[in-house]
Amino acid sequence: MPGLAALRDGHDRIDVQYEKRADGATLTYATRDTALVDALHDWFEAQLGDHGAHAEPGH
Repeated sequence: MPGLAALRDGHDRIDVQYEKRADGATLTYATRDTALVDALHDWFEAQLGDHGAHAEPGH
């Protein structure tokens, strides 16, 4: 899975915030490490491709 190795190695440098919403929840990922930002983008892009037409970017 693209980005997975970098995320596994750098998970302690990623801040994840959870926000409950009336229609579900929002997860926000933040890091100052640009390689981890790229890894997060690569991983989420791969997730969109793996989960078919029902997956929606930006959600």
